[in-house]
Amino acid sequence: MIRYLIYIDHEKTQEGELSPGEHIAGRSHSADIHLTEPDVSGKHLKLDVTADGVFAENLSSHGTIFQGNPLDTRRKMNDGDVLCLGKRLEVHLKIQEDEPVSADGEMKTVIPAASAPAAADDPDKTAIPSQQAAADNTISSRDDRDKTFIPGNDKENKTEPPPQDSTPENGEVLMKTDVMRTRLASLEEMNLLRNADRKRSTGKLFKYILGGIGAIAVLVLLYSLKSSPKEVNLSWPVGSDGYELGAFTDPGNGGHKAGAFSLAYPNIKGKTRVEQKPGRITITTRFGKDASVPLRIIFIQKRSVGFLDKDRKQVFASMLADLQRDNKRWNLAQISDVFFIGSENGLPCLSVEYRREADNESWYGEILFFRTGDQAYMRMAETLVSERARGQNFISNIPFLKFSAQYLQGHWEGNPDYKGGADTAVMLDEVSKHLAKQAPFEWARTYLLLQNTLMESVKSNNPALMQNALTQLRRLRAMQTIWYNSQKIQYYEAKLRNDRRQENAVLELCKTVFSSPDDLRYFTLRRNVWE
Repeated sequence: MIRYLIYIDHEKTQEGELSPGEHIAGRSHSADIHLTEPDVSGKHLKLDVTADGVFAENLSSHGTIFQGNPLDTRRKMNDGDVLCLGKRLEVHLKIQEDEPVSADGEMKTVIPAASAPAAADDPDKTAIPSQQAAADNTISSRDDRDKTFIPGNDKENKTEPPPQDSTPENGEVLMKTDVMRTRLASLEEMNLLRNADRKRSTGKLFKYILGGIGAIAVLVLLYSLKSSPKEVNLSWPVGSDGYELGAFTDPGNGGHKAGAFSLAYPNIKGKTRVEQKPGRITITTRFGKDASVPLRIIFIQKRSVGFLDKDRKQVFASMLADLQRDNKRWNLAQISDVFFIGSENGLPCLSVEYRREADNESWYGEILFFRTGDQAYMRMAETLVSERARGQNFISNIPFLKFSAQYLQGHWEGNPDYKGGADTAVMLDEVSKHLAKQAPFEWARTYLLLQNTLMESVKSNNPALMQNALTQLRRLRAMQTIWYNSQKIQYYEAKLRNDRRQENAVLELCKTVFSSPDDLRYFTLRRNVWE
């Protein structure tokens, strides 16, 4: 039997058994051994189980460490060997030999030799007479029965009864005597025997039926008393009516119903607590279908004009540094690449996994970061380290945020390359001309002008200018959506006609129009994955 054990920071997070064949370990969802560490490749390691043993082969450019050295060739593994993937993850192999078998492949059973026969003079042993002795006894008995004698003074001839000790002791003689005594049963006796046999059969059948009913009753009772199996991957808690238990809270901007966004969280009666402070919301609740696992959601928001002149990752790093300054017991992974929430232009976000010590417990979680204008937000979701294996997918895939379409259409961020001082009236006049012409090739320039105008409105604290620029930005985004959908239709029509030239022409045109990496369509087009 061959088993693998996954350790992260010397704590076991998963284990399993390797069957014969090839097994891929990595972050890819198609991997046989799914790993989640950010410094592990999608297909990082191959474990090949053959008749000659277990062989390991590195598949990643990040490398795999074995016995302090890089694993650069296919190598056979032994029991207890450890493979290091990334900075914190270790793969331990447990290889146990099967039980030995005989040359013909079957397990042999050894039967002990019989003990030696007892001595003839052992008084405690019963001796069985030989067949010859039995025959002699039978003949002598018959002779004795045929003999008659005449007493001296008696005138009648009488037959002498056989002596008491002349009764045959051989089992064969007794059997012959029983056979001689058998006779044919009458019809009445046969009927009685049939009825008795029928009653016995009916009784047995009745007993079997009762036994089956009893067994079913026991199984039903055990099933009703059996506790529900543990969830492999924890999910949103569900109430007795089958609906998910959840609620929303307003972080101070009016919520998603007012055109902004709200915090979403599992809401369990008696187990959920929401604490709001300036710039910080802490939600203590539980998750899992039976709401048995602790979950903590922390929302932090900061506002600074200085955020406008920094790129997204710089702002996120500065806020993480503030967290570590307040609490030194943090262990942060690498900041992820940009990803998007929502559709159309989407909301660009960053994330980072972490582990920290708080309240005398070890917590594992993920921080989600996004910003709009001069405001930056971090949403932390964490659970106990002991529940990381079951809760990681839930924490990573649920944003715990609900955005309105109006907020996503009006989303904007600062431009680090803008030096300031431009005339906002001139910029807005040029924006109006571009939108009036509805020229897709000028949309990148249009967005840049609106971005600079919005930065000036924040720095000059001019709400009217900001509202005017946001109105023009939403108008631009609406035009982009209509044009993008029309191009998508043309692309699929060309695909149906198998017109590769037209397909490529539409795709390249869209790539030129959507040239900003702050737009979700920039990435979907370059991956050729149309929404």
